[in-house]
Amino acid sequence: MNEAISVLLVVAILISVGIVAIASIDIAAQMNVFGNFSRDLLYSHVGKLCVGVVLMIIASMFDYRNHIKFSWFYYFFALGLLSLPFFFPGANGSRRWVSISGANFQPSEFAKIIFIIIIATYISQNKERMGEFVSGFLKPLLYSFPFFALIVLEPDLSTTMIFIFLALLMLYSHGTKGRYIFLTLLGLFSVFYIAGKTGIILKDYQIWRLRTFINGQVPEQVSKALQAIREGGLTGKGLGIGEVKVSVPAVVSDFILAAVGEELGLIGILGIIILFFILIALLLKHAEKLQDTFATAYISGFSFLIMLQVMVNLGVVTGTLPVTGVTMPFMSYGGSSIVTMMAGLGIVINILTRGSEEP
Repeated sequence: MNEAISVLLVVAILISVGIVAIASIDIAAQMNVFGNFSRDLLYSHVGKLCVGVVLMIIASMFDYRNHIKFSWFYYFFALGLLSLPFFFPGANGSRRWVSISGANFQPSEFAKIIFIIIIATYISQNKERMGEFVSGFLKPLLYSFPFFALIVLEPDLSTTMIFIFLALLMLYSHGTKGRYIFLTLLGLFSVFYIAGKTGIILKDYQIWRLRTFINGQVPEQVSKALQAIREGGLTGKGLGIGEVKVSVPAVVSDFILAAVGEELGLIGILGIIILFFILIALLLKHAEKLQDTFATAYISGFSFLIMLQVMVNLGVVTGTLPVTGVTMPFMSYGGSSIVTMMAGLGIVINILTRGSEEP
């Protein structure tokens, strides 16, 4: 129980910082600093958080071992979800969202937790053979390929890469040989570098983003984000103060660190990074104590998901990665992201409170 409380405490702090940042942006928008684009943004965010908390509580009460029994159902359910966007109108050259009765959601976000469950189930059922090429590397990647294919067809390269890295990290941490992982990564980077240089496979806007990054150019949204962080300086302007943040595109979702940087300064951003480091360290430390392979693999996978999203989001904001739409876990505005992370956290809480042993 103490393990679960420590994890929940860190998450609660991150959520609180996100609420404060979004409230500040919402107030600035309602004062017509940058139009009314985010009016009632805070109420919407809190409402989605409440849904997420309810799902977290439900997931924390559901015996995690049952997820193993339903893993094949989850597999096809997730593939069905990922297929849905192709039956709805696209936007800006992509098909990532599903709109039903006015409610929008992003299936690839929900698929993340299901994907972790599927890989964790495979690892738990093949733990003695994870060092083999076929059983420990080839087969799980073949099972994962439909996820990669459907997401890259949307197209959503950043989420595809997160799924691929998530699979590789989970496999490597549970016995897959490092040389298989290294060769896979080398192949991936080669493909994307060639695609960025030649323009094959990728959409026009993706080519532009990659070439902009490769050529060392700074996109407008990154330039605005860095300006907000620079103006915040070391300690920031103070809560609710500063107007540069509201001129940053997608500031409430992909660039929320820009708002934190302007108001709380580099110290505030560093504090958030430290909180995420503590959260990931706690999860991995607790995972090591468990004797149930599925439980260990799931918590490890959830930790890796948080780590990957934080690294990508931070990299985009600082201009060290190409611009892409990846939210900051537990902080950014976005119902699909919040609900997914809270539901995934609920499974972690169930595992930690049960303190299970290997059957």
